[in-house]
Amino acid sequence: MAEPDPDIDPVTGRPWTPWQRACRSLARRLPRTARAFHRSRAALRHLAGRIWHRIRQVGRTARWISASIRRLVALRREQRITVAVDVTPLWEPLTGIGWYLYRLLEHVADRDDLALRLYGPTAIDSTDRQRPVVPLPAGPAIEERLWPVPDDLAVPAGWVIRCLRRLEPFVLALEGNRVLFAPNFFLPRRFALARGRRVATIHDLGVRRVPWTLQAETLDALQAKLERTVRSARLLISVSAAIRDELVELGLASAEKVRVVHHGPGQLAAVEPTGLPPGVPEIYALHVGTLEPRKNVLLLLEAWRELRRRDPGAPVLVLCGKYGWRSEQIETQVRAAEREGWAVHAGYVEEGELSALYRRAALVVFPSLYEGFGLPAVEAQHAGTPLVCSDLPVLREVAGDGALFAPVDDPVGLAAAVHRVLSEEDLRKRLIAAGARSVARLSWRDAARDTAEVWREAAR
Repeated sequence: MAEPDPDIDPVTGRPWTPWQRACRSLARRLPRTARAFHRSRAALRHLAGRIWHRIRQVGRTARWISASIRRLVALRREQRITVAVDVTPLWEPLTGIGWYLYRLLEHVADRDDLALRLYGPTAIDSTDRQRPVVPLPAGPAIEERLWPVPDDLAVPAGWVIRCLRRLEPFVLALEGNRVLFAPNFFLPRRFALARGRRVATIHDLGVRRVPWTLQAETLDALQAKLERTVRSARLLISVSAAIRDELVELGLASAEKVRVVHHGPGQLAAVEPTGLPPGVPEIYALHVGTLEPRKNVLLLLEAWRELRRRDPGAPVLVLCGKYGWRSEQIETQVRAAEREGWAVHAGYVEEGELSALYRRAALVVFPSLYEGFGLPAVEAQHAGTPLVCSDLPVLREVAGDGALFAPVDDPVGLAAAVHRVLSEEDLRKRLIAAGARSVARLSWRDAARDTAEVWREAAR
């Protein structure tokens, strides 16, 4: 076999160039120098790549900062009335306040004179950001305010997100919203530096009227912030005239500062009924609400025992709602009633089942100690079901002639009122007809329109 020609490149078959000969000669004589040379060249290439990548990151960061500034300028130049809305209640299972907020947004979403900027638990976007439990309403007036943070900036995105969340009060202040709306009494701390006119909805004054019925955390928050919120607000929305009168009576606000905006007919107005929950009998009376001291459940159970002493054939009492704060004694009494066969705790039910419960009940009983509006009373009237409720100013305002009223502290009187509704057919028909007329006054579209007028008034 022929020896390879040392002057010929075995790969290309061509003679070595002078440079290649010099490199081969150097490699034979100084192998360490050759390896160091190749390693240095690779390191230089890697370093150059890193420098180029960092230059590109700096460029992207500069473009992101520039785009954010342009976006901020555009937000401040918005010609419509800008309303910052705290929508954090939509990040939890919806109760009365959550549904109130959702229905309002739903019915103002198509307005062209407002720019509603929705702020969830944070305005800084990230992959780990939680989502609301229901899709946010959509329309030309609605915008969820989020500041995105790209992953490929010159500094780690996680660090930028943490910094921006600490600086969020400054970011919200720079957006220049003209109105700041607190649908649940007060705004979160991140709105502290914003200079817009504040509007707050006051749902009730249980913190002053029945403080022993509130959870310690809720009581502390309301006691610490309610008076400051009322003082700093340009206008207040009360969900009933009774709450407005309480605000004035307690010296918290003047009547000129408060606007009464009633709720609509509850969240079940557009919900089709489905089947009844398991365990509910064919004939029953219904109570809807969290089982807690404020709902006066213990008095209701005592009244039902009295009712069954008068009439052993009285319908089963169905309690619809989860156990709430300080409910240990209530739970004991409910379980005893279930064992005796005259009560059923249905717990939390879906909307379709709740609509069916309202429509098929022999009557709805609502004996609360205190209410700000009383949505279950309105929902009963909308369903065409006779209503027995506490003799409270707000329930007389909301339910009108469509309810039979009983004292809040008299189980015998409550039992007598229920017995009348069950036994007097003419009374039942009168309550149903009057309830239909009463609930016809309420509309979520009207509530949204009136709320928008309050925003416009505050902005002026």
